[in-house]
Amino acid sequence: MTTCPFHRCFKTWVTQQRKDLEELQRAKNEEPQNEETLKLLAEKNVKKYQEYFEKRSLLSIDDALFSFSSLWCTSFENSFLWIGGCRPTLSIQLVYTLCGMELENNLLEYFQGVRRDNLGDLSNHQLCLVNDLHCKTVEAEEEISSRLSILQEEIGNELLFEDANESSLRGNINGRIHNYKCLDDHAHAIAQILLDADMLRLKTVKGLVNILTPLQAVDFLVAGKKLYLSMHEWGQRKYMEHGRFCQDN
Repeated sequence: MTTCPFHRCFKTWVTQQRKDLEELQRAKNEEPQNEETLKLLAEKNVKKYQEYFEKRSLLSIDDALFSFSSLWCTSFENSFLWIGGCRPTLSIQLVYTLCGMELENNLLEYFQGVRRDNLGDLSNHQLCLVNDLHCKTVEAEEEISSRLSILQEEIGNELLFEDANESSLRGNINGRIHNYKCLDDHAHAIAQILLDADMLRLKTVKGLVNILTPLQAVDFLVAGKKLYLSMHEWGQRKYMEHGRFCQDN
């Protein structure tokens, strides 16, 4: 079956996530004290994250609006998407959650002075940096969401209304050529919002990895990939339970 470029890019990304998860877990289990190895591995994963967004941005030059539909994702995955992907603040929330879980699971050792350098051992300085990143990311999310809301409302303005009607009612049916400049400009503006949302997602992950120690960064990346893949696979299972077509990603 032929798939669109966006779908092929997504399938390759999911496959890469599984491979990267195995590599991260292996390094975490075999070399937890080797900070240089863990640091390089974390940086390698962030670079792959950036490469994925760069591929998406190149595809978006031709059809950014298609990425918003995310037809290659299951309904469950689409239910929590924000402008073509997860909210950047989800990554920060994941760090807070992991910090609380690790601290609770090793509370006795913590009071005894034992430190494992996991996410339960975030220092006060690190927590302040994460909180600062959180505030800035929320502000950036709201700014991007506001821009998208304005564009969505603008579809009812006079020029876009005329272009849309010209497109749907006449088009080239009678051999008439119409220049849909307003609609094209509108689509390009939405494409830029998708690009900015992807860059914010990347900036947030980079910021967290820079704040965390190498082992903490690997813990965070492992948890993020597990969460992503489990939601993807759960959505596929629900598709099959309901007898719906589910492409093997």
